[in-house]
This record gives sequence, C-alpha cells and structure tokens, in this order.
Amino acid sequence: MIGRMDVLPQGARLALALVAVYFIALKLLFAFWAFPIADEAYYWMWGRHPALSYFDHPPLQAWLQGLSHLVLGRSLFALRWPTFAALAAIVWVFYRVARRLGGDNWRDILLVSVVIYLASPVFGFFGSAVFNDYLLVALLMLSGYFFFCFFADVEERGHGGTRDLMLAAVLLGLAGLTKYNAVFLGLGVAGTVLARPKLRPLLGGWQIYAAAVVSAGLQAPVLVWNFGEGLASFRFHLGGRFDSHVTGLDIGRMKGVALDTASLFSLFLVPVVGRFFLSSSRDPFVKVGKTLAIWVFWLSSFTFLYIASYAWVLWWWNIAAFVLILPFAWRYIGPVLLTLHIIWGAAITTALIVSFAVVPVTVLWGAAPILEAERAYGWDDIAAAVEAARTRFGIDVLAANRYQTASQLGFALDTGNVQALSPRHDQFDYWLDAEVMDGQDAVILVDPSEDSDYWKASFAAWEKIGEIPVERFGYPLKTYELYLGKRFAGDREAAPAGK
Repeated sequence: MIGRMDVLPQGARLALALVAVYFIALKLLFAFWAFPIADEAYYWMWGRHPALSYFDHPPLQAWLQGLSHLVLGRSLFALRWPTFAALAAIVWVFYRVARRLGGDNWRDILLVSVVIYLASPVFGFFGSAVFNDYLLVALLMLSGYFFFCFFADVEERGHGGTRDLMLAAVLLGLAGLTKYNAVFLGLGVAGTVLARPKLRPLLGGWQIYAAAVVSAGLQAPVLVWNFGEGLASFRFHLGGRFDSHVTGLDIGRMKGVALDTASLFSLFLVPVVGRFFLSSSRDPFVKVGKTLAIWVFWLSSFTFLYIASYAWVLWWWNIAAFVLILPFAWRYIGPVLLTLHIIWGAAITTALIVSFAVVPVTVLWGAAPILEAERAYGWDDIAAAVEAARTRFGIDVLAANRYQTASQLGFALDTGNVQALSPRHDQFDYWLDAEVMDGQDAVILVDPSEDSDYWKASFAAWEKIGEIPVERFGYPLKTYELYLGKRFAGDREAAPAGK
C-alpha cells in the first residue's frame, strides 16, 4: 500500500522544496568554501601518484581525483565536483523508484526521498566531503536499483533482463574498487537469491555466475597490488588497523557505536527502518528490495558491532547498511517523523558544514572544535610560511609529521612532492624514496598535537625555525611549528637531541 507521503498539500510541497534548497546550499557552501579536510586531501594526494591500488582503500576515488586534476587543475571545484555527480545519480534512482511505485504522484515521492537523503547527517555531510563514502553510496545505490529490477522481473516472469543484471554487476564491481564495504552488497545479493524461493532457480543458470565473474574481475587492480605488496591492504583492514588489548565482548562500547550510528543516520529514521523491515507488500520490486536491504543492513551492522566490541569504530563506517533502505523510506515515514528528521538533520549538518567552511562552531562557546575542524583553516598562511622557509634555505624537500597534514600542505602548494614522516603506516611509506632523499635537508611542518619526535629520527640534526598560529575570526585554533631537518638518513633508532 502506498504510504502517507505520496500526495502532498501544496504548502507541504513548497516547504519541502525549500528544505531541499537549504541542504543543497549547505553542500555548495562546503564544496566551494571549505579547504580540503583530513582524508579529502589525502585521497587527492593519491591522485597525484597513480597506482593500481593503495594501502588504505581501493583506487577508484584516487583515479577520479587524478583525472580531475589532470583536466581541471587544482581547485575546490576540481576536487569536489564528483560529489554533485554522485548526488545526481542518487536522485536518478529515487526518480526511477518513484515512477515505478508512485504513478502520477511520483513528483511528491521524489521530493520526499531527496529531502530524507539530504537531511540524514551521514549522507548530507559524507555526500559532500570527497572521502570514498560519497562514491561508494552512489555506486551501491545504482547497483542495488538494477538488482531490484532484475530480481523483480525474475519473481514476476520467471526471468530477468541480462542488461539489468550486468549493469548491477559492473556497478557493484566499481563500488568494490571504491571501498571494501561493497562486499556487503555482494554477500547480500547471494543471501537474497538463497532466501527467496522464486530466485533460487537462478543458481541453475549462467547469468548470476557471469555477473559474479564481472564484479570480481573488476577487482583485479586491487588483487594485483595486494599480492605485490604482501597483502598489505587486506591485512590492514582485517586486523592491522584494530590495535586493541580488549578481550571479550565490550557491550558498552557496542551500545555507544550503535547510538552514534543511529544518531548520525537520524534517530527519526530508526522507526522508518523498523517499519520497512516489518511491513509486507505484494509488489515484487518492494519485496526483493526489502530482502536485499535487510541482508546488507545486518551483514554490515553486525560486522561493525562485533569490531566495536574490541576496537575503535567510526560511526560512518556502517554507511552501507542504510543505502538500500532510502529509496523506500518515503512509504514509512509520515509527516511528523519527517519534520523531526529535517530538524535533527538541519541542526547536525549545519553544525558540521559551518564548522569546516566558516568557523568551528564549538569554539564560539569555548569548547574544542569537533572532528578536528581546526585543521581546515590557515592554509594560505601555512603555505606562505613553508614557501618562505624553502626559499630562505634553498630546499626542495617538504615533509610533515602527519599524513593528513602532509596531504593538506600538498594541496595548498599544488604538489604531490610532500613526505609524511610519522609512526603510522600509510600510503606515504610507498612513495618515500630514501635513496633520493639521502643526505638532503627538508622543511618540516609539524602538528604538535601529533607525534612530534618520530620524524626527527630521520635526520642527522634539526632545528626549529618558526611557528604558524592559526585563528578564525579572532578565535585561536592551533599553532603549527616549522623545522629544518638536516641531512636525511632514513629511519634511526632514536631521535637526536636537537641541532
């Protein structure tokens, strides 16, 4: 049965359109005003070093950034235009689902779906930042839609279109080239075929196996890179990044991660998810959609809840769990929940985006910046100070004591030739050519809040040559330090005492 949000009064339609405009305005503010934050600059740096794959993640986002830089150069537009393409792809899926399920009322359904998506903080914010997640979400949404179409046709007519299945497989493969979380959709597809009696005959045909080969085949660059690097990325994600001495199940930590995840997805969408999962429908498209969405939700959620029992889990890691629910959410939300969801999402998303694009909002009342927002500011001054030091000492080599700091410096100076010298194993370790660096001096940008001694072990001597205070509208945010490292000699057992 069609839900309660398929026919909107004129006033509600106008109000929701204005809400959508507001969230898109926030996205534009972030896209064209905020300096690249944290891993945005890191992945941009990957694009300056083309490779089959990378230590932290598969390569598609890096390839896209590299191509964008090649064609458009370095700019905020060149960095973030893909997020608008991803949003267009997601809106297209909402449009197709609305046309299929809503008939003449599809415009209202599309509007509600777009607002639900934009008002969810995890999608509103991570759909704007060029982390791998925005691209993963778009590709999972597209792939899931074509799986819905194929499976619905099989249930209705006994066979489905090979075109839909192959499009779904290619898009799933591209999602796998973006982030390893895409495996949950692949496993969900297998679970859906096994769980639904009308789909099980697919196991006796060639189509589903050909689709699996296509998706898996697209992972060849990742496999080749990993086998060439001793499975480094796989080992990192299967255990290396989870440094914890916790034994047994930490229920408190699991509850905390579940609450954080639900809050940033939106507390007011949680009842919507429950209604969707518990509802019944005669429409084959909705039935197969629900089955696949349930599989992906629980596979992803149980995985990260388990990891949270013994290690640190970030709330957006479980983003794949919610993607396939969104095209159907309009059927189960109702006006009250939608209003509360909009208010909740507007408050959180506004705080996040303003914090990175204008000023960290929490400093206005004396609290620490959220999500390291202080690191998004001051880069014109930092770049100028680093260039002045490089000119003063006649030095070509630049470095930083944190991989994200090195990446942000690289973006500020439009160069991929910045080293990260830190105890964290990251992609910079694969770019460091110790033989080329041997004996050279370097200008090092140091973030004192990180390990500020490790890098010193790579130089025969070092001296501090300046500080760079960063403030915003009179609010002090942090102070970076500049050092001159003398005679690079690779890793040493202990840092020297100084110059």
